[in-house]
Formats: sequence, C-alpha cells, structure tokens
Amino acid sequence: MLFLLIVMASNTAGDDFLHFMDRDIHHLFSSGPLVTFAGGGATAAGTYFLEDSEGNMGFMGDGFLEDCSKGCDAAFGLPLLACASILWAGSAASGFENTEETGQMLTEGLLITYGITGVLKLGTGRERPDGSDSRSFPSGHSAGTACSAFIIWDRYGPEAGIPAIAIAGFTALSRITLGKHYPSDVIAGAAIGLAAGLAVTKAHNEDPPDDPGIQPALMVYWSTSSGFGVYF
Repeated sequence: MLFLLIVMASNTAGDDFLHFMDRDIHHLFSSGPLVTFAGGGATAAGTYFLEDSEGNMGFMGDGFLEDCSKGCDAAFGLPLLACASILWAGSAASGFENTEETGQMLTEGLLITYGITGVLKLGTGRERPDGSDSRSFPSGHSAGTACSAFIIWDRYGPEAGIPAIAIAGFTALSRITLGKHYPSDVIAGAAIGLAAGLAVTKAHNEDPPDDPGIQPALMVYWSTSSGFGVYF
C-alpha cells in the first residue's frame, strides 16, 4: 500500500522526482550533511559509553505522557512516509502546487532517512531495551520526525517549524521511555534525519520557489479509537 501511494504521488512529478532524488543524494555528501552525520555519530558514540545498559524505560512515568508516547509510536514510523505521500498526491490533485512540493520534499527526505536507518538497523543488529527485536540502532522514529521538522521549518519558517521540532524532540524521548531505544539510538537517528532534511532542502532551494505560504491540502490523522482518518 505504501509503495502504491509513493508511485501515485511520483507520477505527478514525472522525471522531476528522479531528478530531485539524484540531487538529494548528491547533496547528502556535501559539507553540511556530512558535518551533521559526523557530529551526530560522535555524540551517539560518547553517549553509548555513558548510558544505562538496560535503557531508561518508563522514565516519563504513566498517564498522559505515556499515552502520547504510544501515539508517537503508532504515527511516526512508516505511517509518516505514507502521510507525506498522501499529502503530495492530494495536493497535486487539488492544484496546490506549493503544498505539493512540500509533500514531495517530505517524501524524498523520508525515503532517504528510512533507507539509511534500515540499512544500519540490519547491519548493527542491536537489541532493543525491551528485548522485542534487534533493530534498535538507530531510531527510525527520531530520524523521520527530525527530517520532517527540518523541511517544515525550511518551507514555512519558525511558526510551523518550532512546533514540528517540539514534536520531534518529544518523539525521541518517547522512544526511550517506551523501551524501544537507547539514548544513543535516538541521537544517531536525529542526526540522520537532519542530514537528509538538509540535503533535500538544498536540492530544492537551488531553484527557489515563490513564497509557499501554508495552503489547504489533504491531511491524514491517526486515532487510537478510530484508526486512520482523512480530512481536507
């Protein structure tokens, strides 16, 4: 289903999608993203030697914050990529060109982000603090939300970027309190997401668009009680 959403969205961009993906990857190896990778890797390595070997599961306690953490768990993994693709395709169908570009940028950034994190998860095989599997390093949720926050800030400025960063920061903490990741996992994930977001914004800003402004577009939400929903 996710693959079909991406195909549907990319059909609206045609060759531009492949063109931008090529530029995204090119910029991923430029100075800014490489410095971000290096800084994040060094910080994660230092944290690894200091963190509790059993993780910090439950440090936020029970109640509201735990419920919010579970909401982040459900919403900000691969569903985040699905939402970006729907935003892209829905905005294209509705004729909202600037929001369409935002959806495309988010999709490109998340494809790169989850590609990198997926390879590292398979390569490192680190067991999660809760013992559920061996895909702890790095945190895909932290990476995806960090990438999205960077792109949203670039597109819409601090008015939208600050809330997005706050959500990304909480998501990173939620991965630790749920026992899904160690602190070093979320630091590395955030660095990967920021580097990918930086690469994508560099690629798209080479040909600066008109002032995007936040336009209405197809949106998707997730609820623990009702599942997925769609609204305009």
